[in-house]
Formats: sequence, C-alpha cells, structure tokens
Amino acid sequence: MARRITQMQVEDLTRIKIKDEVSILSFEFDDLVRYHGTKAICGLTVAFKVMEAAWDTLWRDAAPRRDVLSVASAFPGQGTQDGFEMVTRATSRGTYKILTGVEPGSLIAKAAKGAYFFRLGDEQQVIELGLKPEVVPAEFVPSRRQLARGNATKSEVAAFRALQFEFSENLRGLDAFEAVNVLGVRPNST
Repeated sequence: MARRITQMQVEDLTRIKIKDEVSILSFEFDDLVRYHGTKAICGLTVAFKVMEAAWDTLWRDAAPRRDVLSVASAFPGQGTQDGFEMVTRATSRGTYKILTGVEPGSLIAKAAKGAYFFRLGDEQQVIELGLKPEVVPAEFVPSRRQLARGNATKSEVAAFRALQFEFSENLRGLDAFEAVNVLGVRPNST
C-alpha cells in the first residue's frame, strides 16, 4: 500500500531547484502546469515525479547547473517533454533525446507509446529511472491508444480526460520513490 504524504510534506518536496547562471530557480508542479497547460497532465506529472526522484538521489545538497543537464526519454509525450523543458531547458539547448527500443518491464511502466524510462545527467553523473508499473491505472494505456486511433466516442473521450486528472492527482500524492524506480546511477563518461 502506498504511503500518502501530507500537504505540508508535498509543499516541502515539490520544489525542484536548478542553478541558472548566478541564481537558483525553484519550480513547483503548478509552474509546469502554467507552462504546458493540462492537455497532457499525466506526462507533466510523470516528468515532475521523475525529477523529484532524480534530484533527491543526485542533487539533494546542491542544485545542478541547468546548462549542463541532459534528458533522454523513452516516452515521447509532449507533457513530459514540456515538464523537463520548463526546468532544464534541455529541448531548447538540444540535449533532450527520445530513446527508442526501451522495453517496459517489472521496473518500467508501459506507455501508450514507448515506455516510462528516463535518463538524466550532468557533467559528473547519470541517473536512470522508470515509472513504477503499478502506479499506472490498468485502463490508462488502452484508453489512450483508442483515442489515438480516433475510435473513441465523446463519452469515452470525457472518461479518459477524467482518468488523466485522476492519474495525475494520485501520482502527485505519492512520495517520489513510491512512484519512480531508480534503476541506476553511474559516472558520466561523455
């Protein structure tokens, strides 16, 4: 059973800090929503949870430098990409990559396209993370694929939209490590 965290704990945990030139920028989930909107709220939420886990693992004591962060994702969703872009500017700087051939499994959830696998790195280290399969509602991927095929009725579209917000809310209520597996950390060899 997942441990729910209190609103006060959420406020303490949901600030992603990054060094941008001479200042430290701080991002909360609502900042990402203001940037992207809610069209792909689940992808946005996944990106935020992945960053929470990465920051808590690698950059707990000192914010990473924005200008050296790279992001690779096996999930090509726009919400996820925008979430990482808002914080890291990886897309703008040309250091955001879409990975192909990453298979979902017991540590990496299946997505409607690809898998929820992510690799973030700075000049010293690289971390690989996977969204836990059990946090993705069973009906989410099939429903999203049906929408992509254009076979959904108006009521199915509305039901999927409600499911998106429910998935996002449930994911945001979890501690980062209840939602995300840290698959490994290694020195950056590039």
